Amino acid sequence: MEGWDPNTKSTLTQIPLLATKAGPRDGAAWTQRLKEEYKALIAYTQMNKSNDNDWFRISAANPEGTRWTGKCWYVYNLLKYEFDLQFDIPVTYPSTAPELELPQLDGKTQKMYRGGKICLTVHFKPLWAKNWAVS
Repeated sequence: MEGWDPNTKSTLTQIPLLATKAGPRDGAAWTQRLKEEYKALIAYTQMNKSNDNDWFRISAANPEGTRWTGKCWYVYNLLKYEFDLQFDIPVTYPSTAPELELPQLDGKTQKMYRGGKICLTVHFKPLWAKNWAVS
């Protein structure tokens, strides 16, 4: 957590850490990792709700926990903009970040790729690469 602002550090201390380093190919270890992911998601969602900062809902779309779908939203000028959210967990997870997709925004901004994938190269992948081993 070195180099992170105090607000980010405070947020992270309220979310259970992920201790199991496993991906979809790792059988029982992946099941344990999914349980940890759910606990962290539930804690983060509850924290956001209590701080009136609720902005997404996701759930596993398949029993293996490798496909996730949901909604995310943003309020601007008292208007709520809501978008479908989907992603697949890569087989090399957690060392590889998932590619987040907002299909409704496909082709509407320079930071979106085919299928509504968010440009992760500059914004997300460096942070993921730096911190994935922390979990």
